[in-house]
Amino acid sequence: MSHAELDRLQACLNFALDTLRREMDNSQLPPLSQCSSVEHPLDDPTSYLPSTALFDARRLSLACLGELKNLVQSPLDKRMDEKYSAYGAASIDILIKTSIIDYMSDLSNPSEGIPAAELASTFGLDSQKLIPILRCCAANGWVRETRDSSFALNRCSRTFIKGHPGRRLNLSTPGFMSIVGVMPSWVMESDWKLSRSPAQTGFQIAFKTPLQRFSWVMQNPHALIPLADHLQVLGDMSTPGIVADYPWEQLETPIIVDCGGGEGGLVTAILDAHPSFRAIVQDMENVVALTSSIMKERRPRDVESGTLNVETHDLFQSQPRIGNEYSFILRHILSMYQRHDWPDKEAAAILGNIARALGPKANSRINSKILIVEMVAVPNVDSTATTSAELFLLDGNDKRLDYDVPSHFGSASKLVNAFSVHMLTLMNGCERSLREWESLVNGCGLRITNVYPLRAHTSVIECALGTRALL
Repeated sequence: MSHAELDRLQACLNFALDTLRREMDNSQLPPLSQCSSVEHPLDDPTSYLPSTALFDARRLSLACLGELKNLVQSPLDKRMDEKYSAYGAASIDILIKTSIIDYMSDLSNPSEGIPAAELASTFGLDSQKLIPILRCCAANGWVRETRDSSFALNRCSRTFIKGHPGRRLNLSTPGFMSIVGVMPSWVMESDWKLSRSPAQTGFQIAFKTPLQRFSWVMQNPHALIPLADHLQVLGDMSTPGIVADYPWEQLETPIIVDCGGGEGGLVTAILDAHPSFRAIVQDMENVVALTSSIMKERRPRDVESGTLNVETHDLFQSQPRIGNEYSFILRHILSMYQRHDWPDKEAAAILGNIARALGPKANSRINSKILIVEMVAVPNVDSTATTSAELFLLDGNDKRLDYDVPSHFGSASKLVNAFSVHMLTLMNGCERSLREWESLVNGCGLRITNVYPLRAHTSVIECALGTRALL
């Protein structure tokens, strides 16, 4: 009897894990362990960038595991997993908001664990409620049950300790569960089910407001700080890849303008790696004051010398930096899993304002660029993901193995697809495919000159003036 799909996936997973192990050894990384009480370098993409082969081996491993689960798990179990997955997120939220996570991390022997009854007594909670919550976290790989009803943090849960990036991601969107809850009725039954307006979404229904998401946040300061923290971490996750995987040495312009650059973390990292550049951070007035203060504290010499400037600019207004000496970065602005989410009309207005600033065009040998840093949705229409992965994972003498995983890497791309649905419910937006990016870019008098995949969930879409604009 032939088990062709199972055999191919098993071979693929073995190959991916063998490569993962080899690349970790080559990078002198410690072994992965869920029983460890310390974080692993691979746990924080904001501070550690794996080798390309290690990144691809990890992604291929996750893709194989997801396809194996789809193949082996019963559909009813899978459906039940999805239905109750929200309780896993809520359970972690409880451990963070009660400070139980911080308390467990400060134990004299954090690996040994602590009885749930002791935690309940310390925090004034009911142990009968706390035990199933902790077991739910354990089943999802966030804590360990060291003995009956006693629990310890594992390696992964340390990201939720105060000051760590996972903590800032988890407390991100007040009312998130309400938005999820109204999504089915919004899509199927509401008066807005055929509307594509950002003012007629699940967000307005869940929050009982006529305001668009960003306007609502600005009028509700209690939501602004956790949301800003959340978005800062999301941006930081791609920064090492942007700096390392885009060929900055080929960029001909001496000045980089980060449009909607927030606190300036991206240009700071670029200047550290490529000190020959000068940089400008642009953002709204309420952000610029904070960014200026941060830059004066962290990079006083660059600010004093004019190497780094911070200035106010509204993306919907004409770009004041005009000419061939500027290249522009738009990170998480146009498809907006960050601060906004603009439909095509507004995205084209933002992009068009910058495109018009790329002149003068005549008699110039310098090509200004617009670098769009975004997720690129990959349609799951075939099973060719391993073709690109093998370029990095196979040694010269290796023979191509007979296996396939989805072109979008299945489970390894869940985040991209989940963000797309999240943006749909918030603002009637979604992540664009490369074809859709080309349509948007070409409509603004630009052309895509290259796409650089990053060791992150995002890519750099490099754009320049279209042929007609250069005439």
